[in-house]
Amino acid sequence: MNACSQSPLKNDRKAKALQRWKILKQVLTGSASSETCTSEVSVRRFSSYGLLKTQHSSTEPEGNVWYQYTAPGRPGFNMSVRHLPGKLDASTLLGFNNTGNVCVWPSEEVMTNYCLQHLEDFRDCSVCELGGGMTCLAGLALAIEAQAESVVLSDGNQESVENLNVILKEKENCAKFGKTQVSSRLICWGSDSKHEDLVGSFDFVLCADCLFFDEGRADLADLIFDILKPKGRAILFAPHRGSTFQAFRELAQKQFQVEVEENYSQEVWDLHCKLKNSNSGLYDENIHFPLLMTLTKNS
Repeated sequence: MNACSQSPLKNDRKAKALQRWKILKQVLTGSASSETCTSEVSVRRFSSYGLLKTQHSSTEPEGNVWYQYTAPGRPGFNMSVRHLPGKLDASTLLGFNNTGNVCVWPSEEVMTNYCLQHLEDFRDCSVCELGGGMTCLAGLALAIEAQAESVVLSDGNQESVENLNVILKEKENCAKFGKTQVSSRLICWGSDSKHEDLVGSFDFVLCADCLFFDEGRADLADLIFDILKPKGRAILFAPHRGSTFQAFRELAQKQFQVEVEENYSQEVWDLHCKLKNSNSGLYDENIHFPLLMTLTKNS
């Protein structure tokens, strides 16, 4: 396995990373003030690996912004995506869960790039993206490029789902779906969540950066198991975020065959190493570098 060389400021960066993660956790649990969130927006100072490019298309009177997404590694690919006007404060982030309305997180970008590199895996298959926020970039990219049988874009926040509905109705996107059946819906996970109509429905489940809520991990693992077909696979991208990635891995091993990869893409690995050793203070692998976890349902 390749390894990045260590920065001489490793300990200092680790301390800063733990502090930023503590603040983000306070925001997500409602124990941080708006003032704290505003002053500590450093948790989002690194926002992209540059795997996807965006060009502003238009801005709606309500503040929603349309972008054309392209991928340098896939000439000819583009999709039209509407962003909600994100604001990082306590009221914005609370809910089930509203973090996907704030921005597109690096894990979603990396997962989208991964899907575009493995399109053949999804041909003629049924796919569901869980917790995809306001954009579900990976699911949308597959709907456009993979010739899948069906793609369901989902989130647990109603505002995100309403935005997904608008994206799917956009003419430039619709024209590229071909025979793929594409839809969006609200999907939550928890004891009160209902998804009986989805049981055993999908060959693939996609999920990016949804492992950090302590109370939701077991429910997420159960949901993925329920909605996958026998031998179906879940593709999850998420950073360590302290012990949260490992905690989900241990839960998932009770129901799935689990594989974890760090170097799943030489392109992403090289970018990660370069950023890690840049000493810029903007990049923290604990909260920014997504690992790949693949879950296979045995029966």
